[in-house]
Amino acid sequence: MKKLLFFLVLTTLIGCANEPKKDEYQNPTTISGVVKNSSGKVISDAKVSLATAPTYEGVLTSGSGQFYMSNVPAGKHTLKVEHIGYQTYLADVPSAINGYSTINPVLTLTTYNVPAVKPLSAGQVRINNKKLEVDYDGDGVYEPYYVKGAAYSIMPIGNKPITSTLEDMSIQYLKYMNANTIRTYSTPGKTMLTKMAAQNIRVISGFWVNTDLDLALTSVRQQVKDDFAKMVVDLKDNPGVLMWNLGNEQNYQNGNNAYWYTLCQELAVVAYEIEGEKYHPVCISNGNIYNIGDVSKNADDASLTYVDLWATNIYELNLTPQFETYKSKSNKPLVITEYGIDALDNRNKQEYETTQAVVDSMNWSQILAASQFVVGATVFEYTDEWWKAGDPNSHDYGGYPTGAHIDGYSNEEWWGLIAITPDTNGDGYDEWRPRQVYYMFKRNWK
Repeated sequence: MKKLLFFLVLTTLIGCANEPKKDEYQNPTTISGVVKNSSGKVISDAKVSLATAPTYEGVLTSGSGQFYMSNVPAGKHTLKVEHIGYQTYLADVPSAINGYSTINPVLTLTTYNVPAVKPLSAGQVRINNKKLEVDYDGDGVYEPYYVKGAAYSIMPIGNKPITSTLEDMSIQYLKYMNANTIRTYSTPGKTMLTKMAAQNIRVISGFWVNTDLDLALTSVRQQVKDDFAKMVVDLKDNPGVLMWNLGNEQNYQNGNNAYWYTLCQELAVVAYEIEGEKYHPVCISNGNIYNIGDVSKNADDASLTYVDLWATNIYELNLTPQFETYKSKSNKPLVITEYGIDALDNRNKQEYETTQAVVDSMNWSQILAASQFVVGATVFEYTDEWWKAGDPNSHDYGGYPTGAHIDGYSNEEWWGLIAITPDTNGDGYDEWRPRQVYYMFKRNWK
């Protein structure tokens, strides 16, 4: 009986020792809450992350200010909340109950002091004396970075979804080609950015601006700035980001005016307000060099003090004369975000891969020769795009006449460094065949 009593007492003591004390911190696996400002208004699109776990991808608050973070790494954490116009919020995450912690941040308005002269960035990427430099290991030593890559649009035949497997394959083809950069046309996904960075490929992150907007309206301009702020807040800490690129050839469609270029200046200021001294460079996607330096359109350097460099889509057999003209228009560096020719000879509807490779090689040599102010280029286009000139399930002929091509015509669906054809092995994916131009760049970018 005494032995039994002793065993029961011992078991009880061990059980009590294993039970958490009331004041013992319990690690959460899930953190949720609602973000408001000091007036009680809910804040949507605020970036919520963990200051104590920088590799954990944060979330954006919903339209009702709510956030929900699951699979939280073990340990005590500090919650971080960011939104343009508010001070960064930092607070310890409370102890969990059954794995759940609830915290409701209240953000305080802040007043930004935007310097008249944009300072040199202290972040991972900077423009310094017309050169692009990076410090991805954070040791304070910057190294030159020359953009060598492609405009990136990997839409499958028939507009099928872009899967994670397809992204992974595209990254391997980029790596094998010795590319270090892609250019996107709209906001890239965080997972894709992270995977690119893991292979030392960085992204000129596009911010799409609809071409049917009335850019003279204050409300429209504010909405564009809000959308851009959401993108910057969400992606600024991702190592895949190289720079922000505003619009795409807006001056050809709905931006041949001062409203567009003044909006770009305002967007660049927004990016600085969010990122501060560790900002990424901001560039404007411009069709050719038209309007650059035009005071009447506020496209001159004095009007674009927070835009760090120009991005241009430029198609010429000889780019050098345009580069010489550019030097008289702006003192900013230049990144070429589209150049080259398509792979189809429109005269006989046959591919002329050798001609494509020769012209693109000539263009690349001209770009390298202007490296005093040109920081590199992304060739157009990474893969064929079957959706552009007709039925997305057929490889159509169609485009526009141009004096910039040997055959006098641009066929929109045949630009790829990689030719795309329908699935033949039954794996559910299109077949990819690198053209001669792919291997030419592989040699040049080694």
